[in-house]
Amino acid sequence: MSDVIVRFDNVSFEWGINKPILDGVSFTIRRGMKLTLMGQNGAGKSTIFGLIAGLHTPESGIINIVKGVSIATSRQVIPPNEMNLTVREFFISFAKATAGSRLGFSLLQL
Repeated sequence: MSDVIVRFDNVSFEWGINKPILDGVSFTIRRGMKLTLMGQNGAGKSTIFGLIAGLHTPESGIINIVKGVSIATSRQVIPPNEMNLTVREFFISFAKATAGSRLGFSLLQL
C-alpha cells in the first residue's frame, strides 16, 4: 500500500471572505486505503471531496491526483427502506436516481 493516489499539500479553502474551511491541510491517500472523514457540520468533509472531484479550487496549496483513479461519494444517510441493499446495489440505485445531478453521488474517473 505505498502508491500515493491523492495528495493534499498545504491546501487552504474558504467559502467567501473570512469563512475559512481548510487551513494548510496536508495528507496522502494510498492505493488500497479505506478512508473515513468524521467531524462536525461545517468542518470541511464535503469540501475535501469537492476539491478532490474538481468541483472547487483551493485558495492555496497543491492537490495531486493520479490519473485513472475512480472516486465515489454518496449520501450521508441511507433511507430505512434501502438498508437491505448491498453496497453495490445501493450505489447503482442511487446513481440512477441522481443521474445528472451534482448533489449526493458522483463517480469520477480522474
